[in-house]
Amino acid sequence: MRNILTTTALLAMAASANADLINATVTADNHYALYTGSTSSVSFVGRNEMGASGSPGTYNWSRAESWSFTGGAFIYIVAWSDDHVAQGLLAQIAGVSDTYNSGDSRWEVYPTFVARGDGSAAPTNAELEGHLATADAGNLWQVPHVGGNNGIAPWGTIAGIAGNIPWMWVQNPGQPNALVGGSGYGETLVFRMAVPAPGAAALLGLGSVSMMRRKRR
Repeated sequence: MRNILTTTALLAMAASANADLINATVTADNHYALYTGSTSSVSFVGRNEMGASGSPGTYNWSRAESWSFTGGAFIYIVAWSDDHVAQGLLAQIAGVSDTYNSGDSRWEVYPTFVARGDGSAAPTNAELEGHLATADAGNLWQVPHVGGNNGIAPWGTIAGIAGNIPWMWVQNPGQPNALVGGSGYGETLVFRMAVPAPGAAALLGLGSVSMMRRKRR
């Protein structure tokens, strides 16, 4: 009897398995804000500089920021540009058992068409939750545009991010390459990727085996 896990304990362990320790290094031309959470509730992790100047880089995209946080069911990155020269999002993100790098085919993007620029505040949690509800209700998530890898012009190589990770943005019907040519199309953009919970199913399976053993006894 001492070795049998109760259903309640298994569900609690499965829920904790849904959380993943995430390490992220992110930059955007020009701005991004990082969040995690569920489809209806999010938590703010952090953002880059509010203005055009970098700290300590020349531009706000020159130096990527690094973050560590406990991931929820989704990783969300909200991004917007200053509508000049170029625009893009570059991210190297890793959990304990998976990676969530920009350009991965599992990313989705929702163009909110809410204008932001240099100096704009990041969306509040409530604002982002409203965008998520709209996108889910209308099935408005899109496949992002995936461009060249870290090192391409006009950005050059961004330190701290691997050279095989590509920039991404929203598909722009007016631009074959959505990364070049200043554009505010679709902005503010909400990117999301689901964080899998590989341990949950295994734990529930273990619970079934334990209950079967208990019955035989």
